Amino acid sequence: MASVYLQMRQPREAIDAFDEALRRAPNDVPALRGKASAMAAEGRSSEASALARRADEVEGMARAGRGGHASDQEQLALEGHVAEGGRARAAGQLDRATAAYHAAALGFARTDQPVAALDACLRALEATPGAIDVHFTMAQLYFRSGWTELAVQRLMLIDHRLDVDADPRRRAAVRALARDHRALSPELDQLAGAPA
Repeated sequence: MASVYLQMRQPREAIDAFDEALRRAPNDVPALRGKASAMAAEGRSSEASALARRADEVEGMARAGRGGHASDQEQLALEGHVAEGGRARAAGQLDRATAAYHAAALGFARTDQPVAALDACLRALEATPGAIDVHFTMAQLYFRSGWTELAVQRLMLIDHRLDVDADPRRRAAVRALARDHRALSPELDQLAGAPA
């Protein structure tokens, strides 16, 4: 929701939503970066810079602590996807930007860099807030990070979206992911059995 508010140029509402995310996960790098962007949009540049530095520090600690399994060449390619997303977004090519950021997110996830993967997902959603595949990737990452509540919320969001824009393939993927984690939450048990 916060990234949607930010895209709608409602920074105050975005800050409130990012604050709620940070209440649940104080070191969530995408939320820290998003809140920094919202603060900058409100003209609070010194606070935004401080928060962006904090996000960089948290991300650095996470990378150091978790390592990543990307070779130097892979890492350069992943960072190239992020850069391509930025160029496409600046050119107003939001679908291309979303695809590049999502490719980066999938690569970061594959190489055990969940913080960078979530950051890339957030960037993708800033370009295209309704990108269901990106929301799905975020749900997977939340489960991997142990953030069940955030994962459940993300899957519920996707499920509601699929009520409007039916897509049997994506509905089946949501059901399968919910089934894999159904013991963690009653909502997941309901999603696992939801009709396709």
